[in-house]
Amino acid sequence: MTETHEEYDARMLTLLQMIWGEGFLSPGGPQAVREIAGGFDLGGKRILDIGCGLGGLDQVLLTLGAGHVTGIDVSPYIVEGGQERMRRSGLNKKIDIQLVTPGPLPFADASFDIVFGKDAWLHIPDKAAHFAEIFRVLKPGGRIAAGDWMKSPGPYSRDMEYFFEMEGLTYHLVTLAQYGLLLHEAGFVGIRLADITDRYRAEAHEELARMQGELAGMMLAELGPEGNAHFIEDWRSLTVVLDKGELRPAQIWATRPAT
Repeated sequence: MTETHEEYDARMLTLLQMIWGEGFLSPGGPQAVREIAGGFDLGGKRILDIGCGLGGLDQVLLTLGAGHVTGIDVSPYIVEGGQERMRRSGLNKKIDIQLVTPGPLPFADASFDIVFGKDAWLHIPDKAAHFAEIFRVLKPGGRIAAGDWMKSPGPYSRDMEYFFEMEGLTYHLVTLAQYGLLLHEAGFVGIRLADITDRYRAEAHEELARMQGELAGMMLAELGPEGNAHFIEDWRSLTVVLDKGELRPAQIWATRPAT
């Protein structure tokens, strides 16, 4: 984990949960988690969720059979919110949300059966070091199940740079091909990569329509006129880079060799 300062403020968290559901800060809500991790037998497994956000993802992993989930994030504000959600739900014995600092993961070798991630690793600049650490903390035969955002080949366009400005977040994107190569170089096998840009392109346009329609009153009340206008424009800029194919969401699976 390598992001070091607060970028997700209260307005952003409010907006994202309006769109994707309580506890969810990335597209698709519970169904997206089931698509990524549902093909694995999670029964009794120890899972590490890197970039866990408010813990909604981890609650879904429990419903899929996970024995214990350790969620980590670098944002104190988000971690405090996630820990409070787990206490309120009574799941804090099954889901342990921890604040970590950038750098090596604070876990022993071969600690986890599965490492999960959902649209969080895009904030990590040194992906080679990131995947090396995941390889280290996975048990032999352990697996990665993740979703992340990629880029098209070539430099960022002005539209992409404008989207980053509207987001106010730091992105470190690579192409899906580069992502797969990095996993291979880290020692993973059985690498599967699925580009889901077409699907999320349609969903993002639906989200924008909801923001301008059924969610308009709630957004205005919760975010105020300025915040409401900002996030509408943010989402419009998101649909532009998706329509152009510059932003490319994907799903990723890989395995640490058993020997």
